[in-house]
Amino acid sequence: MARWALGLTLLAELAVLVGGCGPEFGPKAKNGITFYVPGVGNFDRGDAGIREGLERAGYRGQVARFNWSYSFNPALDQTVRPIARLGAARLADAIQDYLTRYPGREVNLIGLSAGSGVAIFALERLKPNYKVNNVVLIASSLHYRYDISQALPHIRGKIYCYYSPQDAVLTGPMKVFGTIDGVLFDDGAGTVGLQPPRGADRVVNIRWRPEFERYGYYGGHIDGTSPAFVRHYIARHIVSPTGPAAPPETDATRQLAGDPRAALGD
Repeated sequence: MARWALGLTLLAELAVLVGGCGPEFGPKAKNGITFYVPGVGNFDRGDAGIREGLERAGYRGQVARFNWSYSFNPALDQTVRPIARLGAARLADAIQDYLTRYPGREVNLIGLSAGSGVAIFALERLKPNYKVNNVVLIASSLHYRYDISQALPHIRGKIYCYYSPQDAVLTGPMKVFGTIDGVLFDDGAGTVGLQPPRGADRVVNIRWRPEFERYGYYGGHIDGTSPAFVRHYIARHIVSPTGPAAPPETDATRQLAGDPRAALGD
């Protein structure tokens, strides 16, 4: 117990030291911001695909990567849950800082794997009247029955959850280590969709489909951040403030995404 308490104390002290190390707001921030929250260890480079895909879809705001891990150790990040909670507190501060500096601008969140949990935890910590537009969860390791009721008051639009039953990370190691909110040997939202006990009407679950492969998303754990997939699908929830409840495959949406099929018709 003493070692565990000491570890938590050290994490808290580290949080104070790095608390001011949030993303910097660049020139594009005046047009809105999308925070990308990576998975455990801060190792993935999903922000590059998110940034390229959104820019190609016409997004003019800033894509800001938010590194939340203090350990840079995937196993520790997934199992020592206070790490994610401390990171979420810093993300909440960054969101509030942005909205204070740029009142009325749009904020969106995109979280990958454990980062999706950090995004939801951050929303729960926001002060009243601070809101984001949409939240996109990719390969989420948050438990599929997680109660999102405390996060929803801080979301104007919806939570879009992209999930794949064949995600080898979520169907294998994650079940042993547990979901980012601490549930062992059960499904993450990234394999079966997010099915909260309350607020399900604010969640849009989007299951992996074979046609996604055309855009680089093969149902794996990190390929949902493929630039082409982001441009043609995820951008629909970011470029427009709230996005459609269920993104249709229409000529109009294909033109928005720059899909060459738009010229051919359905």
